[in-house]
Amino acid sequence: MTFFESISLVGSQGITNLLLDDDNKGILLPYTFAALVSVIGILYIRKAPSISTAHHASVIGSYQKSFFAHVLRDKRVLILVLAQASVQFSVSAFWFLWAPTIVADGRDAPLSLIYPCFLVSRMLGSAAVPWFYGAMAPFQNEDSLTTAYIAAGLALSVVAYDYQEIGTLVILFCIFHASVGFILPSLARFRTMYLPNELRGGMMSFSLALGNAPMFIFLIQGAYHGNIANSTILGLAACGLLSAGGCIHMLRRWRKHTRQNVRSL
Repeated sequence: MTFFESISLVGSQGITNLLLDDDNKGILLPYTFAALVSVIGILYIRKAPSISTAHHASVIGSYQKSFFAHVLRDKRVLILVLAQASVQFSVSAFWFLWAPTIVADGRDAPLSLIYPCFLVSRMLGSAAVPWFYGAMAPFQNEDSLTTAYIAAGLALSVVAYDYQEIGTLVILFCIFHASVGFILPSLARFRTMYLPNELRGGMMSFSLALGNAPMFIFLIQGAYHGNIANSTILGLAACGLLSAGGCIHMLRRWRKHTRQNVRSL
């Protein structure tokens, strides 16, 4: 999914550039195309089969009980939630701050050419996932994921606390996106190990809420007071990624300890 998501983003950029080039030739505008896609999505959702109110309420009640038992009471799943939230926060911070960081101090940079490089890096990271999982993998599952978290955190930490040239920034951001492209499918694989299928969507929504809430607070705080620097946000994102890497390492130790207990029994 991460691979095809990056492909769709590259395709959407190409369509947007095409519509912008033809701006003076007709009504084909980027927002017109976006509105058309939104209307198609709404019409598709309206065709979904309706469910009775009583049955809907009973499903919600049973889902809440199952979610509380499997997600909020399981330390392993909570670790995955926090790891997913840290990735979401860092990705949100990146998309808000990558352009101001590159063009800081009035520097001139071809942003439309740099943007596809990030998406290609994410595609390469997601394509490398099958090589690191399986019987012939060179590392344990948690070790590969921990390394990816550390690489992403170090890349953002260098950007946050040191002034870099455009080329160095692009390389660091590409490393970050390659790591994110590896992390997201890896987390999806771990979700299949610890959660039933019907609870994975709720876990994703919960982690997205935890990851987007700090970014929303930073945006509101910066809009009214303007006392939060971009480097501070990137630094917090880097700390979150490094902490998530430590949490994944703890998850591996717990699994190893559990296996040893089972063997002793």
